Amino acid sequence: MTMSDKIGKFGANGLIFIFACGMMTLARWRLDSDAWFILNCGRYVVENGVIPHTEFATMHEGLHYVMEQWLTAVIFWKIYNNFGADGLITFACFVGIILMWIYYKLCLYVSASNQKISLLLSLVICIIISPFIVTRPQIFSSLLLLIEIFLLEKYVRERKIWTLCALPVISAIFINLHSALWVMLIIVIMPVIAESLISKLKHSPDIPLLPLILATLGIILAGFVNPYGSEAMLFLFTSYAPEIHKNIIEVQATTIDGGYGTFYFAFSAMTIVTYSKKIMPIRYFFLTFGLMLLGFYAYRNMFQFFVLGTFTLAYAYKDLQPFNQKFNIKHKLFVPLFLICAVEIYMILSNPEYSIWEMHLPIKILTSCAIIFLLCFIFFYRREGKLFSAELPILRRKPLIALGVFQWIILSSVIYFNFPATDYEPHKPALDFLLKNERAENIILWTGFNSGSYAEFRGVKTYFDARPEIFAISNNHKKDIVTEYFNLKHGQLDYREFFSRYNFTHILVTTEDIIPYLLISNDENYRLLFEYDFSNHKDHGRIFEVVNRNV
Repeated sequence: MTMSDKIGKFGANGLIFIFACGMMTLARWRLDSDAWFILNCGRYVVENGVIPHTEFATMHEGLHYVMEQWLTAVIFWKIYNNFGADGLITFACFVGIILMWIYYKLCLYVSASNQKISLLLSLVICIIISPFIVTRPQIFSSLLLLIEIFLLEKYVRERKIWTLCALPVISAIFINLHSALWVMLIIVIMPVIAESLISKLKHSPDIPLLPLILATLGIILAGFVNPYGSEAMLFLFTSYAPEIHKNIIEVQATTIDGGYGTFYFAFSAMTIVTYSKKIMPIRYFFLTFGLMLLGFYAYRNMFQFFVLGTFTLAYAYKDLQPFNQKFNIKHKLFVPLFLICAVEIYMILSNPEYSIWEMHLPIKILTSCAIIFLLCFIFFYRREGKLFSAELPILRRKPLIALGVFQWIILSSVIYFNFPATDYEPHKPALDFLLKNERAENIILWTGFNSGSYAEFRGVKTYFDARPEIFAISNNHKKDIVTEYFNLKHGQLDYREFFSRYNFTHILVTTEDIIPYLLISNDENYRLLFEYDFSNHKDHGRIFEVVNRNV
């Protein structure tokens, strides 16, 4: 292979890589709503040198506390403290890219090195999961679970016991990064154990069972290597509360109406059809359909299905060689693609708020790399021994046109959705105003589900935040605060009776908590101090000072 061919291939592969990077950064340049309590936890551990067993950020005293993602919190805080929000979001995107690279390698492994199917499936899954790659511990837990599946596949196919030796190590790391999903390590190994048992019953060539049992015991024993012992290992089960599952969308059952739910049902139906027509290993059946059921059970579990349960499709279609046939597409069909690309670029350049120099640094780097890769592809890539040059008929340059235009549609979308720079937090104006007029230690603030975490990050003691499980009595061992909050939110608890129980100095209410928002706004015992809009002006927030604390 000549140097020209190498440069051209480098450009082609680079464009595919940039596609994955672009999807991971698309419409994402804001910290996830959970990031603030994670950062607050990480800062507490780093600054105090201890992992807490009593809740420290809220106004409630003496709540038993399991910081189930303490190691993730420390990692996130270290990155945020040194590189800011941009650095933390970039890190999450980078972990997402590694996740997709391992997914691609797994597809390649199970499909007998069918590169086309593996790459196609990986790109499709990359598009699907990109909204889930956020600043949450799930990016770590999903990565470790995918590695576990890869190691189990190597054990099944190559019978190398050493591949199982890494599982207890993964368990010890996992339990400290994301205890709430630690039990998934055991769930993922169960399909392989089931296949081993079934093959023994059929007296067919079996998967050795004893190493799998020992590996499972190793996973369980390694799970105790955490500051909370069995409490962290059982955190998923102690966090169940009817009020949480009734009121928080991401833990409710997935429905077919609207958005990802419709797509999830369609993708699941396609997977079922595929399994009905192919002969698949038993472990794939249990793994894929088990994860599929978890996805139906809760919206947030869809991510686990797409990351961990779809690589089996690469095995199902391992003998398929797509794109071998010659394309018979007229170049006029590319006109709509050019128009879409032109419109998106026009939207960027014509908006006076946007400046190419104000883009986030990672987006600048992404765009620069895309230009370099595209130029390498245009001037050096060869197909059938012929260079894509201006002398060739346009129909022979269709792949170049398609890839180039499609790539720039993705990049222009990334640029459009990712600037101007944001403050990362919709409730920042409210906290800026409050802390400009009051010292944090003098404030006792009522907040709702989505507004509390950032206030706590700014040092203000609050009533509630986005960690509903710590407010469940099964975890805090003291009071059922989560039920109290949702009763107030839904008007089942008189707000005057509720506020008389606590010594609040200020109330931060938003239209997300519509009933207390409306009632307090018309009560003379609460004086309006500040109003603001957030979520693209769809929601509204208000800060009130409590005038009469006895009422």
